Amino acid sequence: MQIKIFLISAIFTGALTAAAETNIPTITVTASAQTSENAAIHEVLRAEPGVVLNSQGGSQNDLSVRGSSFSGAGLSLGGLTLRNPQTEHFNAELPLPAAMLSRPSVRTGLDNQGGHLVGTVNFDLLPIIGKKQMEAGFGADHRDWQSLLVQQMLTDTLGIGVFAGRESANGVDYSDNDYDREYVGGHLQFRQDDTQVDLLIAHQEKEFGARGYYGVTDALPATEATEDTLIFLSATRGDLNGAYLRGGISWHEFNDDYQLPTISYRNQHRSRISSAFFDGRTLEVNGFALSWRADVDEERVASSGLGFHHRTRGGVSLLPQWRGDRLKITAGIRGEFLAGNPPEYLPQLGAEYLLSDNLTAFASYTETVRLPSYTELNYNSPSSLGTAGLKPQTTEQVEIGFKGIPSESMDWKVSAFHRRSKNTIDWMKTNSVARWVAADIGNLDVYGLEAQLGWYPAQNIEMQFAYTWIYKDREASDFGGYASRYALDYPEHLAQASLLWRPVDAVEIGTVQTLRLQTENNARTSSDFGADSSFVVRFTPPKADCATLSLLINNAWNDNFQAFPGQKPPERFAGISLTLTW
Repeated sequence: MQIKIFLISAIFTGALTAAAETNIPTITVTASAQTSENAAIHEVLRAEPGVVLNSQGGSQNDLSVRGSSFSGAGLSLGGLTLRNPQTEHFNAELPLPAAMLSRPSVRTGLDNQGGHLVGTVNFDLLPIIGKKQMEAGFGADHRDWQSLLVQQMLTDTLGIGVFAGRESANGVDYSDNDYDREYVGGHLQFRQDDTQVDLLIAHQEKEFGARGYYGVTDALPATEATEDTLIFLSATRGDLNGAYLRGGISWHEFNDDYQLPTISYRNQHRSRISSAFFDGRTLEVNGFALSWRADVDEERVASSGLGFHHRTRGGVSLLPQWRGDRLKITAGIRGEFLAGNPPEYLPQLGAEYLLSDNLTAFASYTETVRLPSYTELNYNSPSSLGTAGLKPQTTEQVEIGFKGIPSESMDWKVSAFHRRSKNTIDWMKTNSVARWVAADIGNLDVYGLEAQLGWYPAQNIEMQFAYTWIYKDREASDFGGYASRYALDYPEHLAQASLLWRPVDAVEIGTVQTLRLQTENNARTSSDFGADSSFVVRFTPPKADCATLSLLINNAWNDNFQAFPGQKPPERFAGISLTLTW
């Protein structure tokens, strides 16, 4: 379900930096401006340039970076990578409102140490500033939502926050695919000088109809319920752009209950993941510095369909760096230690050269690895079948590009990359009536081009543009393929444009426009061309600036593109909400 596109302004990079003076008010993108207080994380990700979010009704959301399968991308919180050993279908989940978090940053290559296979989207907890907000809204499909966020500074250095919310809808895509979500949590934060410590406890429950999801025929009604509990503690000292030391630990439990009631099929899964990481960077001495990272995960799965499993993984990155007047070189290695598999030693190389004051050339070579999920290894359902013995999937990526800030009102980046994936795992069909099977399709070469442009022509307007081209070339494999569900179903061309404009103090207008041309897929019954469009208009009365009225529309053109081949997409949605701030 695509809900509440207050997220529109999450696509923007921050306060406008245009130098020209004007009487029109400056747009300052804060937590409350980025999204509604009740918004789920996936609503922000949908608007992030360079990220593709494929939603099954909005109830379940797959994340993709640089043409990756959903298994190759995921989230991190404050530098701690969040994993799900059952299935990466839940890699875009966080049990807290997006308004508590920074704008997402997409990390690939050298920046992706200890992250997911292709790319990791990181969020940081925002400083507590003493904000209090309530929100309520309703819209099409009998959708309604309410939320509360209260933050208070107890002393000059200690803040506390609590949050809660709920939302529900009927028939978000298929007529019986209803949706309910509830969440609650608390946040304690200590800040002093260059030190920040956060303790977060959050819990979320979702229930939704899943007819047609995961490649199951839409002739069968389906239901799914998830519970997500996260305890997270982190500490940072120093500036992440210079010398710093950071660490975090978490305990994460995720319960998933999936049913096909008409054929008495049910799978209940419980995943428990304990994680810890430390990373940092030393001061530069004669141009030399050392960046490093150590991380470990213990994963336990108890499942009626997948069995009972326990595994650990750990990693260490050592990245010596040298910086001269114009040249910066990084040459290091990452060791990955995976339960039941030999260790992997992965080169990590990079260079940047300052061509001029506002133009930089860069290049990198990196390698990553992931273990198959237990769904890929052991699943057995009427529509899908896992494959025991799948090997760890590895990637080798080369990237070259340029980036620049030609003026205070513009920034840009262009890069080309090649990624070779070995032991690539995809869900494939041998014919139209066969089950989807988790298969090792061998080596997969991915060629790509990314271009991003940020333009801030005045203090009251921001625009972002992004374009991604992807081509995948699979070597000969003994697994025949009628259709791919994920890795070989991708946008060959993806164009994203966004606008945030405040014409007068009381009114803010935002939009996100996304065009994609998907590769051909025998299972897709819609056109390969998709046009997603979202708009939001906010009105804050000058004499009652504690209240904001928001009008929004999602899938404005009522596009019928199937993000998942053969699966019905949600229709156009319109809604209205009122937010009170005090």
